[in-house]
Parts: sequence; C-alpha cells; structure tokens
Amino acid sequence: SIDSRKWLIENSASMNIQDAHAMMVGFKLEYIASVEFFGSGYVTRWQEFSQTFDFHVKMSARCWIPTEFWLVNDSGEGADSQRFSVACGSKQDLSEEREMAYKIINSATLEEKRNPLASQLRRIEKHIAKNALDLKTNNKHIVLMLCTDGDELGRKGSAAQDFVDSVVALSKLPVKIIVRLYTDDDRIIDFFNRLDSKLTDIEVLDDYFGEAMEVYLHNPWLTYGLGLHRLREAGLTSDFVGELDERCFSIEDIHRFCEEFFTGGEVDLPHPNNWDAFINSLATILSNEKQQWNPIMRRQTAWIDIKKLEKMCGRRKRHSMSNTSFQYSGAGVGRRESLSSEASGGDSNRDDVTLEQVIQRWSHQPPDYKKLNSMQDLLVNMPMLFPPTNTTVESHEYFGKWKSLSREAFTGEGEELNSLLKRAARRSKLFLHPDKLPKDLTKSQTLLFQAIWDVVQEQEMKTLR
Repeated sequence: SIDSRKWLIENSASMNIQDAHAMMVGFKLEYIASVEFFGSGYVTRWQEFSQTFDFHVKMSARCWIPTEFWLVNDSGEGADSQRFSVACGSKQDLSEEREMAYKIINSATLEEKRNPLASQLRRIEKHIAKNALDLKTNNKHIVLMLCTDGDELGRKGSAAQDFVDSVVALSKLPVKIIVRLYTDDDRIIDFFNRLDSKLTDIEVLDDYFGEAMEVYLHNPWLTYGLGLHRLREAGLTSDFVGELDERCFSIEDIHRFCEEFFTGGEVDLPHPNNWDAFINSLATILSNEKQQWNPIMRRQTAWIDIKKLEKMCGRRKRHSMSNTSFQYSGAGVGRRESLSSEASGGDSNRDDVTLEQVIQRWSHQPPDYKKLNSMQDLLVNMPMLFPPTNTTVESHEYFGKWKSLSREAFTGEGEELNSLLKRAARRSKLFLHPDKLPKDLTKSQTLLFQAIWDVVQEQEMKTLR
C-alpha cells in the first residue's frame, strides 16, 4: 500500500514552451475538450502541468494522502519554497499548506535553463533510503511523480545517462515511479518509452487525450475516463491496469480488469466461459455507473462497450461458450495465418516462400497485388511479418518490442479514424526508424525493416497528409 507521495516538478525555462494541451471541463464532466489556446496565448507546458497539480493538491487534501513537492530549481519564493507539502502535518495546517502550495506554483519563475533532474532524483533517493527498511517491513511504498518535459534528456551529453542511472537506483527501493510527460517531442517520448520497457516499477503517462488514444489502440472496448487517468497519475492503480496502454488485453485480462475496477476484487464476476452470465452481470454493473466522457468518440459512453466487446470476442450475447474454445480476435487473430497462406500459394508449409512474397502479401491487395492495403491493415497485420509467424527471416528480440494494435480500434470514420491512424503511424515510425534499429541485424532483417518503413511512409503520404 502507499505510504506517501513525492512529486519532482521541473520548473525550468523549457516549461514555458507553448505546445501543450489544457483541458476545458464541464461542471458535471458532461464534456472534456482539449484546448491549445488559453487566455492571451497558446497553452504552455507549465499551464498544462498547473491543471494536473491543482487536481492532485485537492486530492491529497480530501483523501489525506501525504504528499511532498520538490521543485527542480529554486522557485524564487525563498529558501523553503523549493520543497513544500500537503497533508503532511496536522489537519489544522491543511488550509495553510494548500494556500502555500498554490502560491509557490503560481508565482514560480521559469527562467533557469538548467534542468538537473538527475541530481534531484539522487537527493530524493537518499531521503527515501533512510526509511526503506521500515517501508518494506510494513509492505508499503512511495509513489514518486516526475513531472517533466524531458527537454535536457533529448540533447547530446551525459544528462540522459545520469538520469537513467538515478532512476535505476530509485527502482531498487520500495518506490513506484510515475512519469507525467509534458511534451510531444518524439525523441523524449521514445526515450521514456524505452526506459519504461526496461524497468518494471515505472509508468510513463501522456496527457489525458494522448493517453486515451494509446489505450484505445489496444483496448477499444474501454472508455478511458478522466477519473481513471487521474488515478493512474496518482499511482493508485495496480501495475496490471497500467498495461492498458501497452498491449491488447485477453478476455481473461478483461475479466480481471472488470473485477478489479468495478468490484475491488471483493465480488466474483462470472467467468467469460459462461458468456451470457458474464455479459449480463457486466451490464448490470454498468447500469449503476455514470457514463463517462469518451475522448475518442467525443461523447458520453458507458465504461465498457459491450457491443464492441462481443464483436471482438466473436460471440453473440446468448451463445454459451461453456463447451467451446474461446478465441479473442481483438488484435486481428486469424489474419496472420491467412496472409501467410496467401504468401505460400495456399500451402503455409511450403519451404520455397520468399521474404519478398511475404512482404508483398502484407503490403498489397490480392489478386494482382498492385494496390496498397489500407493503413489500418498495414499496422494491424504488421506482426505477421515477424518471427515466428514469418519463417523467412531470423528471430531477433527487437521484433518483440512492437506492440500489437486492435483491429476494432479502427472501425470509426472521419476525424476519429484519422486521429487514431496518425497516432498509430507515428508510433510505427518510432519503432521502424533506421536510427532506432539494432546494429546487429542480418541482411534479411534489414531488408524487412526497410520495406516496412517504405510502405508505411508511402501509405501515410497518400492517406494522412
């Protein structure tokens, strides 16, 4: 369980850059809009952060979650303003603590070009290490929230490695690290995503709208409500929930999520093997829940899209699965096999299939293979090009870093579909970019990655510009 929270807040000059996204929220959460223009100018990264800060100060006070805030640079408000807290004293001090916290953030000067994240992380590490034994003994941990645009980490120099070393050292303590990014810079996003993939106790979060798209690309059956996003920012969700933006959940995972999220694990939800019972129980739960703003569809929807869930599972509501095997088709299961069969002329066991043929069947439409497949087909079916499905190329651990996308994420149209395709294409280019590829690729692996890169680039130029 959580002992307390610590925030490390970047207040350097780069947080004044006007490329961020603020939220305009209805009084009763009946709508949530992304705003890029705020007051007299475009939204700064600091303004986006301030909205996050405002919510979590209130949350700390109302839920009595002891929270310390550390500024990376001196705020200009005196010696004690670089480190302050909420809900760490007595209840009588709470009002004064909140007032001081808002004053420090609202009056902070963002002029310092230095961004010594690593050195401040080391100070926090020493602070936590003093109580590490007691924390472990009591089965408690600290949530460390790092609010940053990572600007310094995208430049050449030792800052990035110093930062990684500091995070690795922290990860050995009873600490859960939440990185809340305030940037759209692909270099920084890729840096943190790679760090996230290497360490288990770190979670990297985008703004609400960006994170909603990441979740939807894998799990379009879920409405990513603002409350769920705030819980993840606060470090109050399990590591399992944190995987929503990492992979397509299996039906077992979906069942587990629903039990954990709606019942707290205290009430048994019927297993999907009895599909009618599972769906009926889920529908009853949802009928007692308020609808949430859906940032993808831009309207209020239920937490779970039962119709989409049924379509992804390939079963009608009243069809019992107790005597049948269950197949989850959310990530396009079945299409890989058919494409492989096409590449081998209908015989997937033939040994004379070439890499070029496999690529062609992925990239172009039969029977003449002259027209490119749609962008969504290219992205969803990309794993069929990787071992072990594709036996014409050697295996490599890098193939496993691609995160499969759900076919059902691309069933919309208009701006909804276009935005999701842009997000997915952007992710694919980060994965496929020649500068990001391993240096030890074989000739056939290099050929494969280059071919995928060229096809995705070509289709993007045709459809998403």
